[in-house]
This record gives sequence, structure tokens and C-alpha cells, in this order.
Amino acid sequence: MSEQEIREGMLLAVWDEPPLDFDPDVLMKRAEQKKSRRRALVSVGVATALIAVSAFALPSLLPKTGGDDQIASQQTTSPAPTPTEAPDARALRISNALAEKLGTEVPDLREVYANLQPGPVYQLPSSTTRSKAPGTPPDPSLHGYVYLTDYLGPTALQVIGSKNLQSQRTVCAGALTCRELGQEDGSKVFAAEFQDGNSTVVRAVSSRIYQSGYTVQVMAFTTNPATGSGLRQELPVSVDVLTALVTDPRIRWE
Repeated sequence: MSEQEIREGMLLAVWDEPPLDFDPDVLMKRAEQKKSRRRALVSVGVATALIAVSAFALPSLLPKTGGDDQIASQQTTSPAPTPTEAPDARALRISNALAEKLGTEVPDLREVYANLQPGPVYQLPSSTTRSKAPGTPPDPSLHGYVYLTDYLGPTALQVIGSKNLQSQRTVCAGALTCRELGQEDGSKVFAAEFQDGNSTVVRAVSSRIYQSGYTVQVMAFTTNPATGSGLRQELPVSVDVLTALVTDPRIRWE
């Protein structure tokens, strides 16, 4: 076979193949374009994911406003309202505390008990039926006696608690002796003794006046104030014992 025949056979064999006249620069440019397109798609996807995450996380990262803090503070720090003590329960509580304190101060008493009632000692008949506005706190007034029996027999101490019962200017008026004792809560105690025309002490009073105007008085007489009888030569207890009753920290008068 001649060289010419071989050449023609090879031409016939590759006749259907595409021409090999490609440009390398064109191929590189196309490859760079595809790579740039992939990077752009990846960047768009990442940005979309970041926006979605930020939308959920942003409210929790923002600082709370003053109104939110105030509401949260009110919800967490506001104390529960203190229930109001019923007048009868308050009178019973103070009665028991007074009897216990007097038994401690005068241990040789044969018997001691107290009976206090809510309300003022002098009450007009019309005031018992007078209606109160809703939410009005109960009247803190109370009155009654601490009954005791010593070696001479039975007698009692009188107890009165009321608003503006007596002012500081008049509590010692006409007293034989009167001592003022300041208290830690700002209230003042006045311990006074009174006599009759024969220079005999016939009455002792210990008054505790609070800043609100509420006043408590515990009084001892040479007679039984609950009955008006049972005259004695001396008071059943001293004014110091009366003062111990009105200043006992375990007794909440107000």
C-alpha cells in the first residue's frame, strides 16, 4: 500500500470527528465564569441563612425597656397584701398577752385573766348601726379589764385603746408624778400617779401615745373599776407594772 492510500484511509476514518480547532483561552474563561457563578450562589445561600437566624435571635438580644423592667419588678417584688385582723380576734390576742405579761410581772397573783372588747369605751347607740364605706379599716378602739386576784381579793385593771384618746399636753395634768419614756418606734409613754385630797395615791396610769394618734392606757385604782367596789389602801400594782404592760414588744397595739 502506497503512502497516498494510507493518507486517504486515515482521512476517511476521522471524517466524521469534529474539528480540533478549540481555543484554550475560551475554555479557561468559561471555567472561571462557572466558578464565579457557584461562589455567588453559595454567598446568597449563606446570607439568607444568616438573615433567618437573626430574625429569631434579635428580640432576645435587644435590651429590655424601662416599662418591661418595671412590670417584671412589680410581678416579682410586690408583697402579698397582709390580711386584716378581725376586731374580735385582735381583742382576744391582746387580752391573752396582757394576762400572761401581768402574771410574769406579779408572780404571786392567785388568778389573772383579761377580757377586752372591740370598740370605744363610750359608744353612742346610733354608732352601732352606722354603715361604713367599703374598704374602710376596722376601728382599732378597744376597752375592757384585766382581772386579778391577790391576797386581798379580786380587783381589776382598766384598759382603753382609742384614736386621739388624750393628748401629750394633758396626759400629765394634775398628776403627782409623771415620767415620759421614749420608745424605739417613735411612740411615747407617760407613767403618771394621781392622788386625792388626803395625799394618797388613788390612781396610776400608763399611757402610750403613737405617732398616728392611737393611744393605749392601762390604769390601776384603789377600787375595782369593773364593779366600783372593793376599796383598798394601796394600788394593786405599781405604775411600773402598768408601763411594762403597755411597752411589751410582743403586744401589737396598732
